[in-house]
Amino acid sequence: MKNTPLAGFVILAALFVLVAAIGFAASLPAAAQQDATPSPTPFPTPFPTLAPVGDLAIIAADYPRVDGSTSTLPLQQLVACKILGASCVWLEGIFGPERWIAHVVAMDEPISPELDVLNRLHHTGTHESYLNLIGGAVDLILVAREPSGDELTLAETEGVALDARPIALDAFVFLVNAENPIPTLSLDAVRGIYTGEITSWSELGIDEPLGGDPEDPIHAYLRNPNSGSQELMEALVMQGGAMIEAPDMILESMIGPINAISTDVAGIGYSVYYYATAINPDESVRLLAVEGVPPEAGTIAERRYPLTAEVYAVLRADTPADSTAALLRDWLLGVEGQRVVAESGYVPLPVE
Repeated sequence: MKNTPLAGFVILAALFVLVAAIGFAASLPAAAQQDATPSPTPFPTPFPTLAPVGDLAIIAADYPRVDGSTSTLPLQQLVACKILGASCVWLEGIFGPERWIAHVVAMDEPISPELDVLNRLHHTGTHESYLNLIGGAVDLILVAREPSGDELTLAETEGVALDARPIALDAFVFLVNAENPIPTLSLDAVRGIYTGEITSWSELGIDEPLGGDPEDPIHAYLRNPNSGSQELMEALVMQGGAMIEAPDMILESMIGPINAISTDVAGIGYSVYYYATAINPDESVRLLAVEGVPPEAGTIAERRYPLTAEVYAVLRADTPADSTAALLRDWLLGVEGQRVVAESGYVPLPVE
């Protein structure tokens, strides 16, 4: 699935009409969430904005070119709404199953520079965003992983050094159909599935064949090479082990594993916690515990969940410290920025 940026003034105006029609935009409170690991604000409660003073005013006046992973787009949208002083809500179930953050506009609102920035927000995906940063097409990227070996090689070839710093916590998670009774898998079992050594659910203690197939096969879904999920799978789980070759099981988008598992009782796939819980929750898909620890905000914050991962803001290392890209990265690492990280549904970094 391609990324889902805000499509423009016409679509956003239509959103406003919808919100106004159901009478929520003006009537619901805009209280900030202060909990360290809150759930995303439910649609359509407007998010509170921030006063554009100091560094925020500098950033708002010259908002940097930002790209990133598909999964980090809502964070980027919320950050931009906050800094630009725009009223934003969760956009849920209107243009598809996913939840995004949208700017609410009045029908007669002119297309201001701030609105133009919000309309142009777009994430090309993890690998493409690294390529864009290395090539100088963007100033800052928000991504679900550190640069891969291929990306570091390209950066070195181009004479570019990258500065990647964690700004939030996420987790790499495994998905099964809600009808699959297995509660947890060990990392060795997961590796066994994805190396082809374990091929049936009965080998993992499932008594009855899943999906009515007497051979009880495991349908192991994969992601495409260089995707954020695939790189995390290889780095955190496989650790150099060769994965099964199953080209017909490769899914090309973030939503692919969720769609596949929702209809395949015998399936298993992988994603990141934030996308599977905040952006595209599906009642027919369940997140597995790993080594007996469920992926939850608390276990991720404490890093007890064994596949806890970090979300990064990445700059070119030669980016001036007073540039709006560097100021935005530094603000995200501060107290106020971490509150916005939490408000987006990500797990903020632990307080030092």
